[in-house]
Amino acid sequence: MPSLRKRRLHRLLAAVPVALLASCGTVTGTALPEPVPPTRVAHHPAPQAAPSQPRLPAPRPAPAEGNAEAKGLLEAAATVEPDVTIGALVVDRTSGDPVLSLHADRQFRCASLVKLLIAIDILENGPDGGTRPVTDKDRADIGAMLGASDDTVASAYWVAGGYSDIIVRTSEKLGLTATEPPEEPGRWGDMRISAADVVRVYTYILGMPLEDRRLILAALEQAPRFAADGFEQHFGIPDGLRSTWAVKQGWGDNDTAMVLHSTGLVGEDWRYIVVLLTEHPLGTDWGTAAASVTAAAGTLRVLPGL
Repeated sequence: MPSLRKRRLHRLLAAVPVALLASCGTVTGTALPEPVPPTRVAHHPAPQAAPSQPRLPAPRPAPAEGNAEAKGLLEAAATVEPDVTIGALVVDRTSGDPVLSLHADRQFRCASLVKLLIAIDILENGPDGGTRPVTDKDRADIGAMLGASDDTVASAYWVAGGYSDIIVRTSEKLGLTATEPPEEPGRWGDMRISAADVVRVYTYILGMPLEDRRLILAALEQAPRFAADGFEQHFGIPDGLRSTWAVKQGWGDNDTAMVLHSTGLVGEDWRYIVVLLTEHPLGTDWGTAAASVTAAAGTLRVLPGL
């Protein structure tokens, strides 16, 4: 993967366009703070009907200690970034069993992974949590929010859907056990989630009605190398595995760490669900952090079909 230039990230208040908010509905009651994306970076031009499953069983994790694959993944990442912290889970869907698990229940701040839950909530509960039907524009917005990881679209639907109410609704329906809303309602990127819960999210998506499933997977399959904010998002799974993929990536910083996540479906017929959640010390070069995640993903090439 081409090295990412070191970027100086800063937080900006997400100014949600009035027109976009109007298209998504409004929130009544006590005023809440405007949503804030996890980070912003300087823009770089981009190159170029199954029923829903109500509750999903918890994955059966393989032991983190003594698992050769997990140790190899951690060592590969740490060779690039020695202080990396990883929560990983890889599930083979042909058997339903995990082939690798490393701190799969540890919570990480989610960054843009929350957009998967926002998309599910829009499609199943409407853009405003229950009163307005989903339109063609909403479906196009979902594609942009997931594929290009558009923060402005995510912020508008976060407000329209009732902020953390989105997390409460989806967590209950999907049976998520380690997912918590952000402490500050406007900071959707500070939602906490575990690798095991991300696996549950992808498993649920694969069981959604055909039209909705195709919409989400098409966006994840077509994720461009550069996201809407200019961040190079093909680290981890896309550049590390070079296999068929449909991914949702995440990146951002907070008061204690920088986060970089690579998650998605990989292989023929989406044989594997791969989740790599990582934290890096504040001040770590983004190129170095991304390279460590890509190195971790590269160790999975030994799996059948990859």
